Amino acid sequence: DVPPLRNELELKRMAMARLGKQVVDLKGASLRFGDRVILDDVDWIIGPGDRYGIVGANGIGKTTLLRIIQGLQPLDSGRVKIGQTVRFAVLSQHLDELRKLGDDRVRQVISRYSRRTMLDGKEMTPGQLLERLGFTKDDQNEPVCDLSGGQKRRLALMLILLDEPNVLILDEPGNDLDTDMLAAVESLLDGWPGTLLLVTHDRYLMERVTDHQFALIDGKVRHLPGGVDEYLKLAEEADREAAKGTGSGSGDGSGTRSGSGTVNRPGTHPVGGDLGRPSLATSSNPGNAAASSAPVLSGGEQRALRKLMTSNEKKIETLKGKIEKKQLEMAAADQSDYLVLTAMQEEIADFETQIEALELEWFEAAEKLGE
Repeated sequence: DVPPLRNELELKRMAMARLGKQVVDLKGASLRFGDRVILDDVDWIIGPGDRYGIVGANGIGKTTLLRIIQGLQPLDSGRVKIGQTVRFAVLSQHLDELRKLGDDRVRQVISRYSRRTMLDGKEMTPGQLLERLGFTKDDQNEPVCDLSGGQKRRLALMLILLDEPNVLILDEPGNDLDTDMLAAVESLLDGWPGTLLLVTHDRYLMERVTDHQFALIDGKVRHLPGGVDEYLKLAEEADREAAKGTGSGSGDGSGTRSGSGTVNRPGTHPVGGDLGRPSLATSSNPGNAAASSAPVLSGGEQRALRKLMTSNEKKIETLKGKIEKKQLEMAAADQSDYLVLTAMQEEIADFETQIEALELEWFEAAEKLGE
């Protein structure tokens, strides 16, 4: 028998308790590959429950940073301290974690798991979750090695979550997924109770499931209070300086610069796009690029507003159902009993007042998001 799932609040508390007070602490972390700087004297703390997105130019070292965080990549200097209770789980770009399954059929793989999981507020067995992620019964009879790229990625993520890690690292999880499947994956990640680290070129996914974004720029891990927009503005500023012949150099007088002179701006979900091609070799003052523009919502603020809108939509539908039910009760009641009819009408009026308040909240959130 599959044991019942604890409620989401209890799961979150348990995950935080398992993590303890410390997850990962980088102190003075430095790493070079030849003349290429990956990290340059970086201090960075990742705490329990943090949901961080990492952006940067292609080839800048984002995947290497994830390996450093796990303690898999030695540093030239500095240290990485990992909490004693940390249990990492990694969804890699190349899905190395599925190779060991070989010719095992999907149904054989999921039969090894007995835990339920939560999606959209509903308890699901591994088999039900697999169906929700787009696997038909025929698909479940397929060997893992014969699955499509998107199917492998969905299966790998599901198996990771069923193993109940407390630190989830996702390196391009949106590859090979269509719009519907990305939405299902986002729902899974939205309820993730542990620490989440995400590298992706999909801007919407980044802003949807992370609370703070960081950029790996010239060996530094830099917080982006303005989110992806701030990063793109920094990239455009670097391009303009490069075009003038004044933007090269890494701040140490070396005069070196890597990357192209263009930025492929991320598109709308699910296509995504490249979150910045050039090396941003500028800037001892990180706020300059965003200072001239109006404040933008952070990824966490956008995520909170979208969750509010979704929650209000569900509450409104529930209240509408209650109104319909009460109207049926009124139709069946004794029409001469004015006290009963008046009480029912007052209940309906109360439901309608609640709907109006929820709709107002919804419109205010939509306006803040510019939707």
